[in-house]
Order: sequence, then structure tokens, then C-alpha cells
Amino acid sequence: MSIKPGTCAFLTLGCRVNQYETQAIREKLLAAGFRERPFEEENDVYVINTCAVTGESARKSRQMIRRALRHKETNPAAIVCAAGCYTQGEGESPDDLLKRADLLFGNTEKAKIADAILRLWARRNEAHDHIKDVGKEKKYEELTVSRSVNARAFLKIEDGCNSFCSYCYVPLVRGRVRSRPEEDVLAEAKRLCDSGYREIVLTGIETGAYGEDLGQPDALARLALKLALIPGIERIRFSSLKPTVFTESFCGALAGEKKIMPHFHLSLQSGSDAVLAAMRRRYGRREEEEAIDRVRRYFPDCGLSADLIVGFPGEKETDFLETDSLIHRAALLHTHIFPYSPRKGTLAASMPDQVVPAVKKERAARLLESAKRASRAFAEERTGRFYTVLCEKIVKGEAFGYTENFLYTRTPAGKTVRVGELFPVILGEKRSFSVETMTVICRERDRDEG
Repeated sequence: MSIKPGTCAFLTLGCRVNQYETQAIREKLLAAGFRERPFEEENDVYVINTCAVTGESARKSRQMIRRALRHKETNPAAIVCAAGCYTQGEGESPDDLLKRADLLFGNTEKAKIADAILRLWARRNEAHDHIKDVGKEKKYEELTVSRSVNARAFLKIEDGCNSFCSYCYVPLVRGRVRSRPEEDVLAEAKRLCDSGYREIVLTGIETGAYGEDLGQPDALARLALKLALIPGIERIRFSSLKPTVFTESFCGALAGEKKIMPHFHLSLQSGSDAVLAAMRRRYGRREEEEAIDRVRRYFPDCGLSADLIVGFPGEKETDFLETDSLIHRAALLHTHIFPYSPRKGTLAASMPDQVVPAVKKERAARLLESAKRASRAFAEERTGRFYTVLCEKIVKGEAFGYTENFLYTRTPAGKTVRVGELFPVILGEKRSFSVETMTVICRERDRDEG
């Protein structure tokens, strides 16, 4: 297609999977000659990859679509494309907002977005109908990337979720588990490595379910070990995993591979058996503690992160205290705290004993303070230790990045540190810790040592 390309802008809401998918669309448009500019400026194409996990994310999605449509008022030829979870569950859209977009895509047709934009751009001065393509595909939809907007490269290996937790809207708009073919994952990892990326983060809607649809319970560990064989890839991480993933066989298979980083993000959600049962999480407090102990046994210096929900329907003060105690039992380095947000269409939205907003806010604040104490304690215990950091950015002569166990560091960059490269550090004194960003002052380790 021979066209005179214009400018494009992207806005991504929500998870790393959305970020990955936006990157795939971005690469196609830039390859066609489009130039990317800030979303706030006047552009020829706007792509909004929406989220609807919480009521707030749905609100932000509507807000960003309206913002793009306002640009269209001054540039009628501009193309507005809305995609993702919010558009997949478009029944919530007020005032026919989504009908005002030129292109509307859900979660299973995103591979078509760039081509649809290019076709529409080629005849932009002609009258055209609103194009809606919100499909219900049952197989993994192939999207590929060769670059990342971060120093770490995210690699999508799976889509969908089979859990149907009582509070979760995601299976309604992402569908069932669909695993990406292993050979495609390995091929993309090699491309990313050839582009200079040294750290790969395996991501998906339910990353730990990789292979579940294929009847292969060991597929995730097997995939990670095959990725470790690719020369040039030096670090492999996983996005959020349920505690049930951390079996003896899973931990044992990965513990001997040095490229598997000793940091895992656990999707815990609560420390209370009663709340976990109401959430339909299919595990309890005992299974959580067993998984935590098992990880620490196989990965002794492991940093653990977790997602926790407060204010779930029926949550009592005793339930909350059990969640609070779990933060210290797990010695969490990072904690993502979410006040429960009811989503239309989920079981939890119609449960009795909804917790009032003021109580949710108060509990979230208390949990945050506990999380800060646990995070500070984890970092302080490691003062003076040697680590290796992947440089993610350099600002005013200081390099920022993460250690193997995911401590975020700020280090004098010197002349040898480059973005995307690994360099050794010694963790600095505890007085420099900033628990809000988990930043610690470090000094670069002598490269001739050890």
C-alpha cells in the first residue's frame, strides 16, 4: 500500500499484556512510515488500548477516548481507534461513546488493528462507516514485537484465564486460556535478544496457566529453561503467578538455572481463608505459606512481591489482620494494594456485606504502612551485599535499575554504565532507602573484583 504516512499517538491503560499489544501495533505503524508524537498533541491517528479491570480503569478509558475524539473536532480526518478490555465489554459505554470512534476492536482481533488503520488512512478523505471488530476467537492470536519501551523486554506467552474468581472481570473480556506456541515464543525471544535486550519478562493474563489448555502442566518451566539456552539472554523473569504454581517440581526445575531471577510476584489477594474462599481463589492461607517457604528454600535471597485486595465483601477486621500479617510472614519487598472495586457482571458485585468506602480506604492505608515496614526491612538486611543491576535509565549522572531480587537502585553512573547493560553494585546505607519507590543508594562495584 503506497501512502503518505502521518503522525500517530498511543495511550495504553492497564496491564503489561496491553503494553505488549500496543507495542506490536506501534511497530507496524512506524514500519509503514508513521511518526509517533505525544498523545496530547494533534495527530493523524490515535490508538487507545483500554482497560476495564476496575471501575476506575473503565472511567479512565472513557476519558481517554473522549480526549482523542476532541482532537478529531479540529482535525476531522484523524483516525481514532479504541481497543482492549473496555471495548470488549462495551455494554457499559454511555452516550454511544464507542460509536464515535472510527475503529473499534476488542481483545482477540488486535493483530488486525494496524492494517485497518492503514487501509482507512489510504482513503481518509472518503466517507466511511464505523468499523467494529470485537471477535470471540478461541485460539491464541499472534502478535509480535522486536522492541520494547523499557530496558526489560516483555514477551507475551499466553492470553485468557480459566479461574473466574468472583471479583474478576477479566475472563469476561479476555476469554479462556490460550497458550502461544513454544516455537513462536523462542523465535521472538531471539529477535529481542538480537535487538540488544538482555532481560526477558514472560507475561500473560494468567502467566502461570501457560500450557493448561494443551494439557502440559510443566510447560512454563520447560519454556523458561529453553529460553535460558539462548545466547545473549541473561535474565528471565515472570509476571504475576498464583501460589499454586510454585510446586516442588516447578521450583526444583528452575532453581539450578542462574538466568532465572530470584524474584517472583505472587497473586495472593488475601491472607484470610474466609475471604479467599469468597473470592473463589482455590487455595487458602496454608497453601500461600507453603509456596512462600518453598520459594525461599529454593531461592534463598529471593525478593517477593504480591497483589492484595482490601475491603472485599464480607471482610471483617479479623480477616484484614490476617492479610496484614501475611505481608510480614512473606517478608514482601513490593506490595500492590487494591481497595476492592465492584465490577458489573461479576459474582462479588452482588454479594451482601459490601464494605463501605471509608473502611476500605482506612484499611488500605494501614496495609500500606505495613508494606513499607516490610519493604524497608528486606532492603536494610541486604545493605553491603554485592548485586548486579540492569540499567533502565540514566538521569543527571545516576543510573537507575533493578537487582536480581528486584531492589530498585540509584547508582552514580560513571563513564562505563549504559542503558540496557548490566553492571555490579554494592548496596548502600539504610538511611538512603525510599520505600515509596524502593530506591537505595548504591555504588558501582569494582569491575575487577571477584
